[in-house]
Amino acid sequence: MFATTFLGYTFGAFVWILGIIVWIAIALLPATIAKNKGHSFIGWFLLSIFFWWITLFVALFMHDRSHPTASYSS
Repeated sequence: MFATTFLGYTFGAFVWILGIIVWIAIALLPATIAKNKGHSFIGWFLLSIFFWWITLFVALFMHDRSHPTASYSS
């Protein structure tokens, strides 16, 4: 097999940690959009950790709960 030095382990750990940080940062985007539209930040964040590409699309086009729509009663 391949011989791995301490530097190799350190670099490998750095790449994994950097990847996890980027993954969490990307998951924050749909959660923040959902929060600004009046939805649960934690719920959308947990969902976007696994399905960020779907939740980003849905969060961009979902209904905004923070601004109620005008009712047209006559």
